[in-house]
Amino acid sequence: MSHAKILIADDGRVMRTVITAKLAEKDYSVTAVASGREALESIEQEPVDLVVLDIHMPDMDGLETLRHLRQRYTAIQLPVIMATANDEDEDVIESFEAGANDFVSKPINFPILFARMETHLKLKRAMEKLERLADD
Repeated sequence: MSHAKILIADDGRVMRTVITAKLAEKDYSVTAVASGREALESIEQEPVDLVVLDIHMPDMDGLETLRHLRQRYTAIQLPVIMATANDEDEDVIESFEAGANDFVSKPINFPILFARMETHLKLKRAMEKLERLADD
């Protein structure tokens, strides 16, 4: 499922560059930002189909950013996959409690990330199609 708009929010420049390049290879349209605040501002300016969000960032961390996103978008409207170098249970649990759709550990296993992204994008598109059919 190519051509989906993906937002990457990660404070690591190298990580943003690597993820952006890998997603571009799969024909995703990618925007990359360095903070939670930038992620919220970017989504306001240009909606996206899915967010890959680093948990540990300065200023506004990924969990706080996710909580802001969930005040405005459901998990179906805007799927969010959390990413962190710490695969501690606490991070995973907090992510899901805050409304994350999924979770990946760093270093990122890209085939797994792609499979998870595709699953959430397919669900999002199926729900959008059902809503359109219900409106007709």
